[in-house]
Amino acid sequence: MDIRWLIALLPAVFMFHDFEELVMFEPWLRKNRGEVRRRFPPIDAVLARWHDGLSTPAYAVAVMHEFAIVAVITYGSLYVDSYGWWFGAFAAFSLHLLIHIAQWLIYRKYVPFVLTSILALPYCGYTLMGFLSVTSLSLTELVLWCILGVLLTLASFPSAFALAARFERWKNASYLSG
Repeated sequence: MDIRWLIALLPAVFMFHDFEELVMFEPWLRKNRGEVRRRFPPIDAVLARWHDGLSTPAYAVAVMHEFAIVAVITYGSLYVDSYGWWFGAFAAFSLHLLIHIAQWLIYRKYVPFVLTSILALPYCGYTLMGFLSVTSLSLTELVLWCILGVLLTLASFPSAFALAARFERWKNASYLSG
């Protein structure tokens, strides 16, 4: 398969994975929050900071923000035929999936991101092997792009969740009250 097709699939695979989170996270959290708070206080602190007070539609705004970044990077890379930025986004997404699988192994129960994480791993592995076979990027460059991708992802979270919180306030004040 042409590597460009595999590269172009990243936004679709990203959304496939995030749909599970969007659909399942709120009901799962409602049912499991006490156990998460008791067993994993640092995770509960992260949830309190980034997720509490956000409805599923507002959380979807944060996902849309991240999807837009992945899509712009992916299709921009295809357009200019330069793949460092794409590799950074791809590497960050792949690591994100591995972290979710580790969370599931540690929690030892269903978590609302593990099924699509497992299902997306073959795409990541196959695409990585295909990309490595055609790229002119050195190992050092690949590592640097991976680090940059992770840092960009982490740096994008505050604006994604600020946008989600702003949407939540608008929805509650304007849309739902009128």
